[in-house]
Amino acid sequence: MKRIQLFLIFGLLLSLVIYGIYSRLSEQFNYIYEHDPRYQVYNVDDPPPQIFFAGEPMPLHDKKVAKKFEQELRIQTYWNYSKISLIKRARYWLPQIEPILKQYNVPKDFKYVAVVESMLNNVESPKAAAGFWQIIASTGSHYGLEINDEVDERYHPIKATHAACQYFQESHKKFGNWTSVAASYNIGMGGLSKALRNQNKSSYYKLNLNSETAKYVFRIVALKQLIEHPKEYGFKISRGNPYDIGLKKIKVTESIPDLSAFAAKYGINLEILKEYNAWLLKNTLTIKEPGKTYTLLVPRKPELLMASEQKASIQPVLVDSTHIIAPDTSSFW
Repeated sequence: MKRIQLFLIFGLLLSLVIYGIYSRLSEQFNYIYEHDPRYQVYNVDDPPPQIFFAGEPMPLHDKKVAKKFEQELRIQTYWNYSKISLIKRARYWLPQIEPILKQYNVPKDFKYVAVVESMLNNVESPKAAAGFWQIIASTGSHYGLEINDEVDERYHPIKATHAACQYFQESHKKFGNWTSVAASYNIGMGGLSKALRNQNKSSYYKLNLNSETAKYVFRIVALKQLIEHPKEYGFKISRGNPYDIGLKKIKVTESIPDLSAFAAKYGINLEILKEYNAWLLKNTLTIKEPGKTYTLLVPRKPELLMASEQKASIQPVLVDSTHIIAPDTSSFW
């Protein structure tokens, strides 16, 4: 009898152990990202009742427009690490872009065009569009950017913004409203004019366009919502950075035959120099016109950048410090 009781107790304990193991495995295999707060997806079924782009209302009373915006908002606000990186880059770069837009009387919402175009990365597209604003070479040259074998100012975020603003001004003269200006940046002024004319419409929201342009303005506004209201979509991002690096402006008045040597005099290497001056293409910088100057950025505390394990987490902060240098002198200070 005792033996039977022992067997029953042992069997019960064994069953409990097996059940516990099974429960843990079941939880692991049935893991749902949406239930993890790190991947929380916030409800966007009820988007803001009124949305503006560049001071112009998005006609959300139109059910088709409301549906397109809701879909794009859901896509752009879905939680992932790339969006956190984007918000951090936006906090650094957008305050630098906004004053330039103001200088050209372009609404500040156009800074989000650069966000859509490149996610604020200095990248080149398969169609050879480059930089934050994804400008093709011919357009860049047309708006005054220097593009040659040594220099490509499409990768200069500030100068490229000036070029983009000239485009926005020209497009606004043609279309008379900012929503059309934004759409034209994707499809081209000619392409948008043709669509408006052939379809006999006066509003971007009424046009039947290719899938990319049809989503373009909605994507701009959705990313505007995310960047301006991250907490509403589950993004909690601390401000500041323990590795803030101040940058000095170095005004170059003479050709630099060896940028590696130039960088070394500032305690950095060529890779770091090009990281903060992405428009430099080679190891030389030549003054081709009398009176021509360039401005290079170098870190005030290069020792914080030279450690590779720290480099990835550093976010530069531009400080107002200018030094005029002549590369053939013994000191760059």
